[in-house]
Amino acid sequence: MTDTATSTPPHSTAKRWQIIITCADGLEQPLVRELASLDIAATVERTGRLHADLTLADIYRVCLWSRVTSRVLLPLAQTPLQAGDIAEQLYQFASTVDWSAWFGVEQTFAIRLSLDKRVTANQQFAMLRIKDAIADQFNARFGSRPNVDKQPDFAIVAQVGEKSAELALDLSGTSLHRRGYRAAMTDAPLKENLAAALLYAVDFHQTAYDALIDPMCGSGTLLIEALLMRADYAVGLDKAERQFGFYAWQAHDSALWQQLVNAASQRFDDGLARVREDLAAGRFCVVGLDADAQAIKATHKNLMAAELGALLPQITLQQRALASLPRALDAAAGNDHRPTDWQQPLVITNPPYGERLGDEPLIKPLYQGFGKRLQQIFAADTHPVTVGVLAGKVEHADTLPLLDPQTMRCHNGALTVYFRSGQLNTQPAPSIIEGYQKHEVTLECGQDFVNRLQKNLANLKKTALKQDVTNLRIYDADLPDFKVAVDVYGNFVHVQEYAAPKSIDAEVAKKRFNLALVGIREVLGVNREQTFIKTRARQAGNEQYDKKNNTGKFFVVNEPSSGGQTAYFLVNFSDYLDTGLFLDHRPMRQLIADSARGKRVLNLFAYTASASVHAALGGAKQVLSVDLSQNYLDWGRKNFALNGLAENAAYQFIAADVFDWLKNHSEQYDVIFIDPPTFSNSKKFKGTFDVQRDHAALINRAMNRLSADGVVYFSNNFSKFTLDDTLSARYAVEDLTHRTIGFDFDAKRPIHRAWALRHKPAR
Repeated sequence: MTDTATSTPPHSTAKRWQIIITCADGLEQPLVRELASLDIAATVERTGRLHADLTLADIYRVCLWSRVTSRVLLPLAQTPLQAGDIAEQLYQFASTVDWSAWFGVEQTFAIRLSLDKRVTANQQFAMLRIKDAIADQFNARFGSRPNVDKQPDFAIVAQVGEKSAELALDLSGTSLHRRGYRAAMTDAPLKENLAAALLYAVDFHQTAYDALIDPMCGSGTLLIEALLMRADYAVGLDKAERQFGFYAWQAHDSALWQQLVNAASQRFDDGLARVREDLAAGRFCVVGLDADAQAIKATHKNLMAAELGALLPQITLQQRALASLPRALDAAAGNDHRPTDWQQPLVITNPPYGERLGDEPLIKPLYQGFGKRLQQIFAADTHPVTVGVLAGKVEHADTLPLLDPQTMRCHNGALTVYFRSGQLNTQPAPSIIEGYQKHEVTLECGQDFVNRLQKNLANLKKTALKQDVTNLRIYDADLPDFKVAVDVYGNFVHVQEYAAPKSIDAEVAKKRFNLALVGIREVLGVNREQTFIKTRARQAGNEQYDKKNNTGKFFVVNEPSSGGQTAYFLVNFSDYLDTGLFLDHRPMRQLIADSARGKRVLNLFAYTASASVHAALGGAKQVLSVDLSQNYLDWGRKNFALNGLAENAAYQFIAADVFDWLKNHSEQYDVIFIDPPTFSNSKKFKGTFDVQRDHAALINRAMNRLSADGVVYFSNNFSKFTLDDTLSARYAVEDLTHRTIGFDFDAKRPIHRAWALRHKPAR
């Protein structure tokens, strides 16, 4: 075996040392950036390991100031390894180092061994053999040996790779990532050094951000690390006096160290006062939100433990669901100001990527909705908005609307995570209806269709823009030769061909339909990827809800909700006959949203729970969605996640037959929405359901669950439907059809009928 000693004994007059600085895997570049801010040049040797040529003062500054470093190591020796007994080779290797040049028999030591997973050896035994080599050397020379201690004067690090081994002194003593402010934690907390690395990745240390926003702050690690950085706090100050590994080192200069500590303490005092002044003067704004009240309490405790309690009166720290982020930021911006007034805001967060949310299918919608809501808040902002988000899967991060995004692969404990950062795209492409401009379109044999489509769009656009509607019907079999329904959903077109009667030749019908498609694409300026086609025929039973394909492709669309809020929904144009969002019920959903504040809302035949989303955004204190299909309820749960509405006791989804559930349920509700199918013979349903035959029994059961001053909204799409006279005799009934038909549907031929039913006042 060949070995080489690479370090100089501590009593040498050499002023510089070759130092190894380690960090968690993936944090190498943030650490390089941090060290550069300390005027220390370092090079990356390999994953998790940097090399630097440092003076003693440099070593102290790394230990005192570095937020990303794990350990600071002074290499002692390195050797190649051969196949065979690894433990014995390590014994022989450790015996070549002159340990008495580093410490004496009166001092203590400990061994920490890192073993490459490709090396076959017993870690405990290999570590014991290194300890034996040190003890045997001291016994042979001095007749006694230093003791091993859990808190040693000298921590010796042995790193064993597949082909070589090395020994080093740990000058940092314990891992530098630990801080002293962990007074309270939430599930899957963010490690402190990772949080610091994320801040360096967005240049927080040298950028004049005037707003710091964490909408899912957990126990506050990102906020605290950012504030400590802003306040110029040296994280090494909170380590106990004997925690650093260089205290017993013979090269240690206690006067120089104390000088640096005193200067760091003064810098923190000055920095904290400066941050407090900036907050009070409105030059800096800090917002921490979380849907979990315990997380906010933990953040408060940790801010106090981090000696940042003096800043709490000027910090916005609230329990809020992600859905209320726009209102929270409006309030935080202050009187007569908006978030768009911030010159350089930073939104940085660690969403619950599975560990805290507990349901992986809801994660992607959460990220999608978060990005959409940020675009809503900072719409058309001309200032740069920096966004940094941690994700458990890179495809979740891909949903964020960032310009020139950067991705950093790293680890939070045992979890591999991805940090996506970049400038928010505050000016996304306009929706089809927003971007539509009339232009010359010539279509042989289809000019009448083109002209009608353009006329409809001209009539609809003004109202659509005024009401902020981007999903609407723009054509519905207006001409006898073109029996199609054309809906726009944001940036997509959904074309439904009504099945031609038998009197029309199939080839003629096909030609007209293809002609209509050409006209639609030309008029709207859309491509094939934006256009989805279906043939709509009369359905039996629940066929309109049955899955037709299995593409799994969902798109996000939005519509206005209560109080100026925006609701987001996942729609699917390929897998089902219906998309997941009924356009004709848009006014009904708005009515429910406006009726929901402080109310208990029950949504029966909930489908994808779009009405439930509006109720929740409208401030309902409880929303219960009941449907026979677990598949659609799961879709509804994704819609809730998309809107930043955390599923909890207030928002529940029940897979059950509505009739049976109403019969066996005893709770009272203030608002009940019923939108049943026209006919159902589902295998799960006991018997059949016919809306004309069974609606009176259904409504009577629902009225039994209605509070004294509550309202039942009942709607259905059966064209020949008539409301049972017994209902009008028993309840106060109001026909709402005219109020619930949107401007994009023909009020003279209503696509649905709707009523409000209330209990009559007691005589």
